[in-house]
Amino acid sequence: MKKIITFLLLFVSFTFTFAQVQNTRTLSWGGVDRTYIEYTPSAYDSESPIPVMFCLHGLGDNMGNFHNSLGLNQFGENANWIIITPQALDATVPMMGSVGAAWNSGAGIEGLPIIGNVILNEDVDDAGFLIAILDSLENNFSINTDSVFFMGFSMGGFMSNRMAIEHSDRIDGIASVSGTIGIAVMDEIPNTKVNTLHFHGTADETITYENAGFNTGSFGTYSVGLGAEQTVDYWILHNQCSDQAIHTYFPDIKNDGLSFERFLYENDEDDVRTAFIKVNNGDHAWYYEPVNDIDYSNEIYKFFINDMDFPTENIIVKSDLINIYPNPASDYVFVNQEFEMIELYDITGKIVLKEFNNNKINVSDLNTGLYILKINFEGKTLEQKLQIQK
Repeated sequence: MKKIITFLLLFVSFTFTFAQVQNTRTLSWGGVDRTYIEYTPSAYDSESPIPVMFCLHGLGDNMGNFHNSLGLNQFGENANWIIITPQALDATVPMMGSVGAAWNSGAGIEGLPIIGNVILNEDVDDAGFLIAILDSLENNFSINTDSVFFMGFSMGGFMSNRMAIEHSDRIDGIASVSGTIGIAVMDEIPNTKVNTLHFHGTADETITYENAGFNTGSFGTYSVGLGAEQTVDYWILHNQCSDQAIHTYFPDIKNDGLSFERFLYENDEDDVRTAFIKVNNGDHAWYYEPVNDIDYSNEIYKFFINDMDFPTENIIVKSDLINIYPNPASDYVFVNQEFEMIELYDITGKIVLKEFNNNKINVSDLNTGLYILKINFEGKTLEQKLQIQK
């Protein structure tokens, strides 16, 4: 795990009536003593159930570094949540040796030369371990069982997705940063709907945006799971959300070379949502204020409590009002409506074409691939996907 910087979260102040407590706990599971950090906020009152958030570190990291780097005590204190930061077990791969602490998240490689299929810590019951912690918390604390959350970075994100898929009856929401759905679980179906938030940078070279490609070194790069957009599509489908996204751009103020946009898909009938924060030119990193335009921890908190910000001037809506044809296209694209301006973006979020009041768009110079058309029409910005094929 890299680029995780300690920072201070600014939330609502609380009146402190109890001493905050951080403990390192041990739980015997699968014949192994497993450890986790447990933080209880000072405002905890056994008469008032509070949320709990599990925080899962990345490959090769440890619970102490992850907990401290993200300032999770401060997060728990300000939010009045119990924070659990567990430790994964070390994993080894034949011919490669130790790869550090790894969750049995379902992330893995199929058909690695000589070695064959590899799922890190495949025989470790990490999901059972995490549920056992939750059982213990429910027995010893006043927990709001409708507010059990998981969040994780990189492999911790893969593990959060696995928990949502396999234990959706116990979990209200997950947030995954730079970790998708592993190959070992991507065909599984959750029992119930669960709120999901995914963050991914388009320039991520550790878990690539398009197909979750992971560089093994001498063996090359292999996909270890679903790509970023495939992961979001998985949850849209299983949460039965509308495919009409509420799409907002975050103000691009900081000189960090990044821009952030959010896609929100809702199921109003079941009060379930799937969200995706796309980081144009973003790396395998945890972004935070004041260095960047958004703070991942703040966005996770707001998503879990369903209190996201919506700057209306930036809303983009997918629409059937605009038709583009042919699609796929090779030389020209035609638009069935008159518009003020049209912009075409590549998969990394880079603008590659802009036209004004021209229904015939020349795309002959563009490479084969997927593009996004954004069209100013009747005071709104509408969005369509366009496939270029040569």
